[in-house]
This record gives sequence, C-alpha cells and structure tokens, in this order.
Amino acid sequence: MQNELKSAICFNDFVAYFGARGLLAMAWWMGAVHAGQIREDQTSFPFLQLVGAAGSGKSLLLGYLQKLNGQTPYSDFLGHSTPAGRARTFASAGQRIVICEEQGELGQSIDWDELKPLFSSGSVSVRSGVGLSEKVTFRGALVITANQRLECSDAVTSRMVTVDLSAYDAHTPRIRPEAIGNLDATEASAFGIEIAQSGDWICSSLKAFLPAYQGQLTRKYGADLNGRTALNCAQMICLVDLLCSLLAVPQHLQLETRKLVHDIAFFDTIPY
Repeated sequence: MQNELKSAICFNDFVAYFGARGLLAMAWWMGAVHAGQIREDQTSFPFLQLVGAAGSGKSLLLGYLQKLNGQTPYSDFLGHSTPAGRARTFASAGQRIVICEEQGELGQSIDWDELKPLFSSGSVSVRSGVGLSEKVTFRGALVITANQRLECSDAVTSRMVTVDLSAYDAHTPRIRPEAIGNLDATEASAFGIEIAQSGDWICSSLKAFLPAYQGQLTRKYGADLNGRTALNCAQMICLVDLLCSLLAVPQHLQLETRKLVHDIAFFDTIPY
C-alpha cells in the first residue's frame, strides 16, 4: 500500500527535488485537511508561510500539493482586497485551504494582525446586513506566499511555520520540474482520500504525542522559546512523523525534516 501511494503521487521525484522542505510542507498540508478539528483539540493550527523569489518553485510546490487532496483551494490576493472581502473569503472557504498571495509593492498595506483569529478560534466577522455582522468559524487553513519573509509583528510571526525555498539547498536541479508538475491529479487523489479517512488517527496521535514533543522543545530551548512557537513546532514534528510512517519515508529524510522544525524553534529564541 505504501509503495502504491508513493508511486501515485510521484513521491520519490518530489523529495528528490524539494527535499526536507517539501516534506515539511506536505506534512503541514496533511494536517491542514483536519485543521478545524485540530484547532478544537489543540486550540490552534499554524499558518504556512511559503517564501521564495520568482522561479524558486513556490507555484510548483503548491500545484503539487493541491493535487494531493483533489480540492481547489481558495486564492486571495491580499493587497487587492478589503478586510471585509478577506473575511468573506475565509467564511466561505469551508474546510478548504486558503492561499493568500502577498503582492509586495503592487499591493496596498496589509494589517497582518487581522489574520490572528484564524490561528486559534478561526472566528471571523462577516457583514450580514446594514449595520449587522455575524461570527463565522473558519475551519480551513491558511497559506501565505511571498517573495520574502513578511514584515509583521512577533504575534503574527509566532503563528506561522515558514518554508523558505530561496535557500541554496531548497531543491536540486537533477530532477526536472516537469516530473512533478505533470503529476496526474486523478491518481494523486488517492493520497487525499487516505488522509481524509485518517482524521481520527491524525488527531488522536496529536493528542497523544503533542505534550511530550512540546515538553522536549521547551526543555531544549528554555524560557526564551515562545509558547505558540513551541506548540506549532510540536504539531509539525508530530505531523512529520505521521507522514513518514504513512509513506515509509527513510529515516535520514525524517531527521532532516525534523531539524528544519527545530531550526524554527531555535531562531525564535534569538533576540533581534
């Protein structure tokens, strides 16, 4: 079953190209399918910030991940919409993943703090009539793509897991992008079906293992580690382990991906 699933999603080509960063993004994507339930159980689910200059592979990576669950995510150009428009997008997304593209100098200034509720309660206010509004729960997950890391408050940064594709070792040129981009969406949906049916396993595993992972991170990095970052990283380590178990990922790649998560925790403790 594992080999069939890996073959259906061209997994070997994917990790040969994107390596541990790709695996980390895939682990987040697996959790994002059940983000609403994870928020209920764990009080939060992190945003994914995907960073890289033009040509770094952001679109290729997102295109691949979108085929895995057979859903068309909502896309929103943050700089080209109003706060009310963004709220309507989140309210109507259901359990889907919302991809927000930061437009830099082309877009208007964004108050990133307005997105903070999506991390925890998922509650957004939507205008329902003249002078009226109603609270709607966002049960999906949020991806923010940008050419460089967002300039935002620590409160927002601590709600994100960042995958930086601009790093020198982010992917290897030995694998042609077409090997990933031409993934058959119908065959790849087998992965999405497996993940959708594994919700109880994923969520119960997070409940069982999260306290230990969070405790290990807190002991290793001390009081300087932000509590939200510790929770985010513990969730990601657990999701990485679950994904590696599901797909029988080689241990060296699992450890390399775990190290990326530990790097997030470490850099959180460095004062700026």
